[in-house]
Amino acid sequence: MKKIYHITFAITLWLTVLLANNVFGQAYYSGGQGGGYSTTTISNSTSAFIGDSITTKKFDVTVFPNPLTSNDIFKAKLTGINQSEKVSIIVTDMIGSKIFMDKVEASDELTINLPYERLSKGIYLIIFQHNNHKITRRFNYNN
Repeated sequence: MKKIYHITFAITLWLTVLLANNVFGQAYYSGGQGGGYSTTTISNSTSAFIGDSITTKKFDVTVFPNPLTSNDIFKAKLTGINQSEKVSIIVTDMIGSKIFMDKVEASDELTINLPYERLSKGIYLIIFQHNNHKITRRFNYNN
C-alpha cells in the first residue's frame, strides 16, 4: 500500500511542477460563428518559446451564417490581411471532393457564391489560402 501511495504522490508532485512552469502547450480556439482552430505555418527557421507568439499578424477567417440554407448569402470575414491581396477559396465535402474553387481579392467581408445545386444536406469544409497560411472552417448546409 505504501508503494502505491508513494507513486501517486510522485506523479502528483511531478504534474504540479509541470503545470506551475507552464510546460504544457495550449491550442487557442478562434471561435465565433462557424469558427474553429486557426492554423499557423511554421518553417524550418521558426523558433518559439513557451508563452511566445509565433505570428505577429494573425490571418483569421469567420464564416457565417452557419448553418447555411439555400436562401442565405454565405459570407466570410477576413482579418490580418491587406485588402486587394489574393485569397484562394476551396469548398470540399467531408471526403475531400472539391465542390467550389475561386481566387478573389481580399476585403473585410467576402460574399461567397456557392453552387447550391451541387450541395446536399451535410457538413462541408471551406479552405482559405493566403501566401503560406491556410485556414479551414467547417459549415453545415441544411437545404
